[in-house]
Amino acid sequence: MKKPPTEREVLRRIYEMYESSYPGVPSERNRGENDPYLSIDVEAVAKKLTCKPELLFGYLYYHLDAKHRYQQRDGTQVHLFVLKVGSKRHGVNFPYLSAILANHDLEHRRQLWSIGLSMLALVLSAAAIVAQIVTAM
Repeated sequence: MKKPPTEREVLRRIYEMYESSYPGVPSERNRGENDPYLSIDVEAVAKKLTCKPELLFGYLYYHLDAKHRYQQRDGTQVHLFVLKVGSKRHGVNFPYLSAILANHDLEHRRQLWSIGLSMLALVLSAAAIVAQIVTAM
């Protein structure tokens, strides 16, 4: 059984697939270039992630949007993923997605540094033990 994609993997894949599409439609249409929402093809993203489209949709709509949704002071809700915004279906707030992904990447780098430093400390400790044994003989 294949493991489901992580939040970072999902966000990274969407970012890579749709980065060139942002900032969106030309300004002469009803939604201008400042529109943060991009319509995504859930099936195409799911295919790239090798998971079922229904699973990806549920993950985006029920988990990630609920996790990252917040309310502004004026009462408006900011969503990561919406079913429909204007004429767009399956809209993702691209600048917000980019910010969340940047946080995930930062955390990932921090964890890699921690693991790397821990491994270095382990190797140095093992080398010190070996050196102590060799010099004691």
